[in-house]
Amino acid sequence: MNTEDILPLLDEVGRFAKERVWVSAERPEHPVSTQCLETLTKEAVELGIISLSTGEDGFGIWDHTDTAETMFFNIGGLRHLGRANPGIAFSWHRSGLAHGLAKQLGFTLNQEHLLASTLSIVGHYGLGRYSLARWIKGSVMPPEDQNTLSDWLCRQRHVSPIVAAEGWQSLIWPEWCDGQIVWRLSTSAEAVVTRCEAQHGFDELSSYLVQGGAYAQTRSLDAAGSRNIYERLLKAECIGLMAIAVGALERGQTLAVEYAAIRKQGSKRIDHHPAVQFMLGEVEMTLQHAEAVLSMLTRPLDELDLGVVLSMRARLHESLCQAANHVVQVHGGIGYMRECGAEKIVRDLNMLKLQSGGTREIPLFLAAWMEK
Repeated sequence: MNTEDILPLLDEVGRFAKERVWVSAERPEHPVSTQCLETLTKEAVELGIISLSTGEDGFGIWDHTDTAETMFFNIGGLRHLGRANPGIAFSWHRSGLAHGLAKQLGFTLNQEHLLASTLSIVGHYGLGRYSLARWIKGSVMPPEDQNTLSDWLCRQRHVSPIVAAEGWQSLIWPEWCDGQIVWRLSTSAEAVVTRCEAQHGFDELSSYLVQGGAYAQTRSLDAAGSRNIYERLLKAECIGLMAIAVGALERGQTLAVEYAAIRKQGSKRIDHHPAVQFMLGEVEMTLQHAEAVLSMLTRPLDELDLGVVLSMRARLHESLCQAANHVVQVHGGIGYMRECGAEKIVRDLNMLKLQSGGTREIPLFLAAWMEK
């Protein structure tokens, strides 16, 4: 497929995001209900945005990553969905990654679980520090690296946080076993699951602490295959999080510009005040930078360097979160009220920043990634 084929598909995703997802979530003080999210998810499946195909004929998000055109679709689709509702976009992003990985590994999911599957890529903290980078590169690993990964990915000893739609059924996650990563499929009934009551953002979803129990299915690959899968997943995860976050800030910019055009102070619209103009300009600069970053990522996934993708994520998320704070400030005191919508964008962007180990350990990962 070429770009001319992709653009109509993205138009359909954008229309669905605006007419169904955004409309369902237009009252930010009233999160989308579990039943509504289930309905929207089924509609997304019917449209092919989420593909449940077990073959190569599907063309949903993360079904294909081997051409620039398919990456353009993945990024553009998640950006549209992130503009409508970042939490729902995140849930479908993780579901798409889980479906793709299940097909690649040969996991068998029943129809009920196909619509309620999710993925956890990292262990109970960070990015495995320097040890994970060395393992992915195939470097010689000293005992301390093995110990780090063994502890980091020990599902029996530690709980791992996940964020997913209410009623999730299956979870695919990696575990360190005998010097190698093994992929496990757990159902919510088999694992030890504790729901977290407090959650910063993603009001449509829930947070859980999951500890490994019995495993429904297990898959192990040769060393090269295991490293390749993990590296590809990390890249797709980072790109997806960035695309959703950019869409969320685009929505925030619309709110800020519209509000500044009607709010007056001292008989003058506030978008004529230099301080407000400065903040709106900062938001615009951030989005222009984000546009350039996402454009650089519309290449086949295997051609992208993991270190570069992680670096982009670390810097971009910081600027996106700062720009979202500007969106709130433009609104003044009302920006902190839930019915405004601006504060929810800040919270959702913070949640995106914290996923898959967050951004704080990326410098440690990169230090090992650059080792010769």
